[in-house]
Amino acid sequence: MEDHTEHPERANASSLGALPQPRPAVQAVTLTLVPLVCAMGVAGNAMVVLVVLRGRHMVTPTNCYLVSLAAADLLVLLAAGVPTVAEAASARVWVFGHAGCLGITYLQYVGINTSTGSIAAFTVERYLAICHPLRAQTLCPVARAKRIAALVWLGTRAYCVLWLFLVDTRETAYADGVQVQCGYRVSRSLYLPVYFLDFALFYALPLGLATVFYVLIARVLFARPLPPAHPGHWGSAHQGSPAGHQRFSCRGKKGALNSRKQVGTSVFLETLGLSQQMEWMGAWALLESNSSSINPCRATY
Repeated sequence: MEDHTEHPERANASSLGALPQPRPAVQAVTLTLVPLVCAMGVAGNAMVVLVVLRGRHMVTPTNCYLVSLAAADLLVLLAAGVPTVAEAASARVWVFGHAGCLGITYLQYVGINTSTGSIAAFTVERYLAICHPLRAQTLCPVARAKRIAALVWLGTRAYCVLWLFLVDTRETAYADGVQVQCGYRVSRSLYLPVYFLDFALFYALPLGLATVFYVLIARVLFARPLPPAHPGHWGSAHQGSPAGHQRFSCRGKKGALNSRKQVGTSVFLETLGLSQQMEWMGAWALLESNSSSINPCRATY
């Protein structure tokens, strides 16, 4: 998002030379990679939503949060990808108007914050399911997971209404035309409290809780013994016969294999959640640095 408040006299100038043009190489990369990444992300997240919704046996508490996360990621991909491609193709001119500036900015923050909230809810559910399985049966039913996911969406939508009053379009006159951009409404420094509140609520707090829960989950997963591979001696009237021994051996192998699969799946899901939390670190650091710096980092095109 651009800041147009550091040099307000530029916006009022009748002529600032020619309209700035994007670098061809940067424009080509943006118009190639961004649609590709967005298409892959949209396809992957849409598949998650469709697979879970089409199979009734797939509707579990964990999958409810994964669907919420996938929907939030879809929103971010569309709300961020489409304007990025449009601006790159139109020499960094905002083509969506005033309403588009407000709405797209709002949807971007709703998607980002809902994604973080869904990961946090998913982490708590995984902690209860793995570390307290008996308690999870009563605390984490599907109906409650749906309500929590809905509350996450409603809460972030209400919180992000603030951004409808913080951004606006701004016109800058050049010799060969007018450049319209979507940016901050007031001085950049006034946004610091908003960014720090976002950082605390939707990054620092969820990441801290997730780290603690993941450590506890890892301790349980690695300390939990797996069933023996050949439990044929567990007791049976037929365990002395070859058929009985073979039957129990197969059951033991299947039990051990299923346990290993569950552990592997749990480790994968926890790693996925933690990695998504860590992905926001660079974005948040750059965002806050730009918000407080006199010479913020800018795109060179």
